[in-house]
Order: sequence, then structure tokens, then C-alpha cells
Amino acid sequence: MFKAVIFDFGNVLCGIDRESFVRKAAQYTSKMSADELLRALWGTQLEFEFETGRFDSHEYFRRVQEMAGLGPSYSYEEFVEDYKRIIIPNPDGEKGLETAAKLGMRTFVLSNTSFLHASVIFDNEILGTYPELYILSYKVGAMKPDPRIWLKLLEYARLDPADCLYIDDIEQYCQAARSLGMSAFCYDFCIHNLSQVLNNMLQ
Repeated sequence: MFKAVIFDFGNVLCGIDRESFVRKAAQYTSKMSADELLRALWGTQLEFEFETGRFDSHEYFRRVQEMAGLGPSYSYEEFVEDYKRIIIPNPDGEKGLETAAKLGMRTFVLSNTSFLHASVIFDNEILGTYPELYILSYKVGAMKPDPRIWLKLLEYARLDPADCLYIDDIEQYCQAARSLGMSAFCYDFCIHNLSQVLNNMLQ
């Protein structure tokens, strides 16, 4: 039935731990608490512009530094290393990717993400090896649920929507993929075994 499985990155192929980052960054400012910094960085225009490639990581650091009042002792290099640690392993997601590939599926990553987080993909041999193509919001200038991000993948991969199974942890994004003619599964790492799900759906 399917020719390809398209995986989201955050909370599917990897885990996300934003709280550890904001707790660390908040140590360098008396202007914002960790909770305030969390709300200021995600779900905002700043996130949208960074993750659609409107500016690079140096400019992102400058804007966060100015907004949060980060002290000069918090260097760009230290900020980057802390920010990249938001991405944590999800062995179940990695195993799901391997399972799809071993079942003969073409595999892809499609994600709302920045350069800093995308760079972590290639520190992981499984995530950096199996996918045929990475469609990343900061590269293509569009973020889910904008249909253009899925259409870009279909264009590059020369696939029809009906060929594709899309995996995401956010139901809104699954619905957006379905509206284009894809099948979609909303994954929750707390309750699902992704390999088992894919074995059931792909065989």
C-alpha cells in the first residue's frame, strides 16, 4: 500500500527537553524566570522566524540575549551547546525508523526545526543514515501545518500523497497531512511501540 514513511523529528525520532535548557539559561539573567523564558521562546514569532530560516543562529542568540537580558558570561558557544541538548534520544523512534527501512519503505524526515537542532541529527548514526531526504522548515521557509512543507517533499521525492504514511506527535499536523491525501498516525512515545505500529500498518 505504502511506498514511503515520513517521520517528524521532535518527539518522534528524538525526545524534546526544553525545560532543562531554560533552567540553564535563566541562571544568566535576573530579568526572566525559566518559565517566562520558555513561554517567550516557543509558540512565538521568534520561534517562527528562526525555524523558517529568516535569520541564523548568531542572530537568534543576539535576540534571545537582548530579550532575556542574558549576561555577557554566557557565550554564544555555550548557548549553542545548551540549546542542542534540548534534543534527547528516543530509542523507540529510532527503532521505528529502522523497521520502516527494513520493510522496504523509502524513509524521510519532515520537521519544524532550526539549524541548531537539525545538526544533532547527524550526531546519531541511525538518524543520519536511514532517511533518504530531510525536509526541514528552516531550509524550505515553511512550517507545519503549512501544506507547502509536505508538497516540497512530494516534489523532491516524486511521490504521490497516497504513497505516504506520515508519523507525527501532533494531531493537527497529522490532519494537515491527511488533507493532502496522505495517511497519518499520531504517535505518543509514552503509549506506543512505533516498530509494532509500523509492522502492523506496513505489512
